[in-house]
Amino acid sequence: MGVLGQFALNEMAGTPNPPFPSVRMAELFYEYLGRYNEWKTAKLQETFWMLIALCLGLFSLFIPLFLPRIWMTMSLAVLGLFYFVMRHYLEVSERVNHLHVNVHILHHHLIGKLEVGFCDHVEPCQCVENFRSYVLRHYSISLDKGSLL
Repeated sequence: MGVLGQFALNEMAGTPNPPFPSVRMAELFYEYLGRYNEWKTAKLQETFWMLIALCLGLFSLFIPLFLPRIWMTMSLAVLGLFYFVMRHYLEVSERVNHLHVNVHILHHHLIGKLEVGFCDHVEPCQCVENFRSYVLRHYSISLDKGSLL
């Protein structure tokens, strides 16, 4: 069993009523949770770099008003910095889009497992509803169909 599976077993052993009826479901959820958190962090980085690029762009436009003697040199320097910030922003944005696709696929797979049912109970049970409410309560992530976030 891999490290993630062992982590899932340890998580399940620590709670009296584990929300995961199977280790495979726990592994899938923790994979989803890891990618989801990575995507959220990357989105914050994307927002940060977009704000930096916006500030540099505006600063390069307003330099002639505040520094009339050296505006040409400063504008060129800021525009050069703006170029490198935009390159980095585009790289981060590409990573965010890639992670969004991964999170969307894992979300779809997780919801499919929830719709089919993933427990070993013969009679009707509340495992799916308990798991969805647990995830919503502890992680603020909705696992309803059609809602990624």
